[in-house]
Amino acid sequence: MKKIILTSLALGLGLFVLAQQPLKSGKVTYQETMKLNFNRERIPAEMRDRIPTERKTKKILYFNEEASSYQASKERADANIPGAGRGMRMRFMMSSPDDQVYLNFNDNIKIEQKEFMTRIFLIEGEPTKDKWKLTGKQKMILDYPCMQASQITEKDTIIAWFTPRIPVSAGPANYVNLPGLVLEVDINNGKRVISAQIIDLKPIDDELISKPKKGKKVSREKFRKIVEEKAKEMGGETHGGRMFMMRGGH
Repeated sequence: MKKIILTSLALGLGLFVLAQQPLKSGKVTYQETMKLNFNRERIPAEMRDRIPTERKTKKILYFNEEASSYQASKERADANIPGAGRGMRMRFMMSSPDDQVYLNFNDNIKIEQKEFMTRIFLIEGEPTKDKWKLTGKQKMILDYPCMQASQITEKDTIIAWFTPRIPVSAGPANYVNLPGLVLEVDINNGKRVISAQIIDLKPIDDELISKPKKGKKVSREKFRKIVEEKAKEMGGETHGGRMFMMRGGH
């Protein structure tokens, strides 16, 4: 009888420990907010106060212990902005609606899919070796305790919040390589902010984290040159690798 009790107790403790193990796969919905600093001198004076100051988009991160895929949602990538007088309007357009960042943690592979002007490009290479510094600051995000890390590059000051409660080195876009899932990123003091809105821990179908394969393979430098040249040609502006345009009409 004593052996039966001990066996049952051991089994119960084993199940309890198993239940406490964090699930290392799931789906996170993020909101990206980007400040837009257009050259307003090129816009008619009567329309300047109608130009949006920021752009918000939804992104999805699928992840497991081996890889992650950060994908654009299926929302529209433009917005109509009312203008002045007799139905005049302006359309705010954003390119690259179907971007994807694939990372394989085990094989050290990074593949970015970029859609630009109806063309799809693939940029392959190794993930960057981010030099994160833990600051010691903490806060709660969506009921998860998070720690702050920072890094300063030649162009950006980046603040990231990650949770050790979900022990995977995944995160939105290229903001990874921390000992926990990244739930929030602030680039250049609010110029671009990525924040988790919904966390759904569950087994993920491998197809959702598969390598992007369609598109023309180009280097990162080549893609940046294509975007900048097209923006100059069409009178648009680039922000974070995307092209924005203002179009007037009736």
